[in-house]
Amino acid sequence: MGCFTFAKVVMVLFNLLILVSGLTLLVMAIWASVDGASHLQILGPFSSQSMRHVNVAHFYMAIGALLVLLAFLGCCGAHKGSKFLLLTFFSIILIIVIAEVAAAVVALAYSSFAKRILRAWASPALHKQYASNAVLTKPCNATMTEGCFEQILQSLTEHANIVGAIAAGIAILEIAALMVSMYLYCHMDKRVS
Repeated sequence: MGCFTFAKVVMVLFNLLILVSGLTLLVMAIWASVDGASHLQILGPFSSQSMRHVNVAHFYMAIGALLVLLAFLGCCGAHKGSKFLLLTFFSIILIIVIAEVAAAVVALAYSSFAKRILRAWASPALHKQYASNAVLTKPCNATMTEGCFEQILQSLTEHANIVGAIAAGIAILEIAALMVSMYLYCHMDKRVS
């Protein structure tokens, strides 16, 4: 198998992964928007900000749909040999990578913000709604062995590391997809002629 054919196969595989990711995100976003009320009951003092959850679900739906479209562009561009589709795919992936880098910088800069929000929410919610709101009481009872607040913070920190590792893996795949799509774009004329 030649290098060009191998690159086409890799491009199709990348895009199948993007397609599965997009469909998964789309399904989860639809589920969150349909069943968002159960998540919003936990927010208690932040219930005035409850519409943000709905907007986030709509945002994830849009991202999922964009990923499905992106997978279509990449697969068709590689399979049909369309330079336009490959360049469009490359441009969208590049914009996504730049946005992810910006989001990572913001997340690192505001990592202590999560502790302040948790402290601002947890104490008033526990004082006002504990034992009167089953949605809040059950998770609190489950975590109240040996200092639940520190345990929650530790859990958030551990999960942040996992999310960071997954994001780094995705970034590596995206950079590889950029390289493969640009290789196909640059060598498409040689294969057509």
